[in-house]
Amino acid sequence: MQLKLFLFFLSVIFFQTSFKLGAQDFYRFKADYTIKINNPTGKPTMKMGTVFYDKNFKKIVIKNGFPVKENIVQSDTSTYFIRAGRVVKHISNRLPVEFSIFHLALNGNLANYGLDKAGYILEDVKRDKGLVIASWTPASNNLQGKILIATKNKELYSIIFLDKNEEIISKHIFHKYTNIKGLGFPTEIVRIYYNSGKELYELSTYRNIKINETGNDEYYNYQIPE
Repeated sequence: MQLKLFLFFLSVIFFQTSFKLGAQDFYRFKADYTIKINNPTGKPTMKMGTVFYDKNFKKIVIKNGFPVKENIVQSDTSTYFIRAGRVVKHISNRLPVEFSIFHLALNGNLANYGLDKAGYILEDVKRDKGLVIASWTPASNNLQGKILIATKNKELYSIIFLDKNEEIISKHIFHKYTNIKGLGFPTEIVRIYYNSGKELYELSTYRNIKINETGNDEYYNYQIPE
């Protein structure tokens, strides 16, 4: 009897340990994407390609196939545009890749967008029509303004970024979650940007999502050509 109890508790401990390790073992993300942009000052545009991300290398690598064939590599400080094996453009980044949707999803921090680690303080939480809406205030004047995050069924539903005058800068809405190996990810994201009274709409869709893919190492740890 004692042996059976021992084996039972041992199996429970093994299951719990395996579950915890498995829940923390998401490190690679790959997906095909399509981005449609409705620009009020011009014709709608579209981009298509594949995105790779390995949180150990902290590089967002985009293999763009349309309309221009190029590779785009975003690190913490810079973004490089590479065509035919050479860098054709280089710009600085405002935010580190740790606050990209890919990194946050792999680390299980998508629901609050990692704001608790980004210098923001939770100011208020309220419920409205099935949504839990959290108001985050910057702890420093160096940060832009408040951020409102809404979750639904414990999943990120929307983010509203405000400036210091509490005017809306942008809205991001997350739809059609899928679950791959226990990782939830929105396959449709609508972004609305506000500038000088004009609105720019961007729709991003993701498909053929793979988690912890083996292979394609040359993309996950893409080397910037000299």
